Amino acid sequence: MKKTLFLATAALVLALPPSGGQAATITDMRGVAVTVPDDPRAVATIDDGFIEGVMTHLGVIDRVRVIGSWSMKRDYRYAFTSRSGETQEYRGWNTMKYLHPWLDELPCINSPQGNIISYEALAAASPDVVLLRVGDTTVGTDKEKVTRTISTIEALGLPLVVLYSPTWYRSSDLSSMKTEAGIIGELFGQRDKAEALADRLAETETMIRERTKAVAAEEDKPSVLLLGLRPDVRKKGGAGAAQGTDTPESYIIEQVVHAKNAYQGRGTSVPMSAEQVYACDPDVIILPTANGYHPPFELYEAPYYENLQELRAVKNHRVYALPWSPMNASRRVEYPLDMLIIAKASYPERFADINVYDFALRFYQDVYGVDEATARGLRSTQLLDWMADARF
Repeated sequence: MKKTLFLATAALVLALPPSGGQAATITDMRGVAVTVPDDPRAVATIDDGFIEGVMTHLGVIDRVRVIGSWSMKRDYRYAFTSRSGETQEYRGWNTMKYLHPWLDELPCINSPQGNIISYEALAAASPDVVLLRVGDTTVGTDKEKVTRTISTIEALGLPLVVLYSPTWYRSSDLSSMKTEAGIIGELFGQRDKAEALADRLAETETMIRERTKAVAAEEDKPSVLLLGLRPDVRKKGGAGAAQGTDTPESYIIEQVVHAKNAYQGRGTSVPMSAEQVYACDPDVIILPTANGYHPPFELYEAPYYENLQELRAVKNHRVYALPWSPMNASRRVEYPLDMLIIAKASYPERFADINVYDFALRFYQDVYGVDEATARGLRSTQLLDWMADARF
């Protein structure tokens, strides 16, 4: 019955004319020339927020009619209790959910778990174009799954533009994000503006490189461990998960910040025991989003991390949290904030003149074109208010 309905819906989509008027041709990151409506009005996005972020900057976010990630629907809440009984609570939203609450009302073609796409729902929505970002949580990097996803969407007769995130390439370089932004911009006749956004984001990377490139001696470079405090790893007896030298995270640490990745293995989200973490014994620990939000308070105070209190970074209170980024399988528009946090955490003296808390406020206003009050709310919902007390 479901298969019959699916085929019937697909046939209906094939029969519908595009709503955007004349046709245009976009070459996506596969190198495939895709015929799309000129200035499409109804867009389906399958990603975790990067596409929506670029569309927000371009002023065309209202064209989104279908989303592919539940991270833009959820209200995330976390609570951590210390060994002394103190509890701290945190509430975070996807940046796009905060800026555009109406996204919550749109149909989501993915499962709440983020791993099953409903092609029937996508076909029924009949968008002018589908934007698919490979490497985000919604699709992942498994080549067989990606190929199957692409071929199934194309079988619906829907124009499909494929973007490859840095995670897909398994390379360190983030420059492919400019290509992604450019293609999104071209779709709406704003390629120059989209590429200018990518260049603006890259300016933070350039600034960090310039300030840290003089640190040439290995012994002068702090060791930095990006430690994901994943509950699933902890339940199996581990302490957390590390990012290997072949990841974008390691690229930021070693090539942009000019520090040392304390974990010199390879792989993404590699489970680590407490003994392995002590073997690294980093100068700095950075806590990313990892199956949930993780503040420094958790590592400092949670009873299940009492066995990590002798780590150098913990004793010296050099533990920092990255912005809350649900389903953060690949870099999004806000990635310069991640870079700057890692840079200042590694070399506080070299970035003493930069208040990251204030920088974030200006960043949101510049990139998303919002007023200061909205930017403050966005900063809070990304759980960055810890910076105010820390004067970070």
